[in-house]
Amino acid sequence: MRQEAVKTAVSRFAELPTIQRSVVILKDVLDEPLKDIAELLDLTVDAVKAHLARGRARLREINAHAATLAEARPASAAVARYVTLFNTRNWDGLRALLADDVKLHQSTYPVRVGAADVGMFFTIYAKFEGVRLAPAWAEGREVIAVFEDGTDAKPSYFMWLEWRGDRISFIRDYRYARYIVTDAELMLAVDGEAAANKNTR
Repeated sequence: MRQEAVKTAVSRFAELPTIQRSVVILKDVLDEPLKDIAELLDLTVDAVKAHLARGRARLREINAHAATLAEARPASAAVARYVTLFNTRNWDGLRALLADDVKLHQSTYPVRVGAADVGMFFTIYAKFEGVRLAPAWAEGREVIAVFEDGTDAKPSYFMWLEWRGDRISFIRDYRYARYIVTDAELMLAVDGEAAANKNTR
């Protein structure tokens, strides 16, 4: 169970109820005695054991589900189009995909709102030579892997989009929060890498 807990991505622990999460981390990651955990959380030892059993069972389910979701899948048509436009440096085509009230979130900057303001996002990326994108999946969510150099084997970070119809309503770019990609189980979409390479030629 310790190995099961240690190999679990941090993001998955967030899916456990607070008490279960606390008990599992204290016992299976930090190896604290049951008695100490009970005192720390103001619970009986029997209650700690019950929460631990339920938390471990739920964690196994979460890990098994994530493993299933990690299987390679094809990209959606919308994401494939976005990647193609980006890799061919069609910035006007990308701006045309933005909803009027689109929002852009980057961790170190204020949220950008509106197609005109968010459109500057592509102006900035136009200055970075060698950056290419590939459709990908991270723990069941479709994302876009960002490679900063054509020779990179692994993406530097990723971004994900939300859509309203055929328009982009939200962009979250993790350029300034790269630790996220370390925690996530990222897998390129089927033919995603091939498509990315083809579109950058």
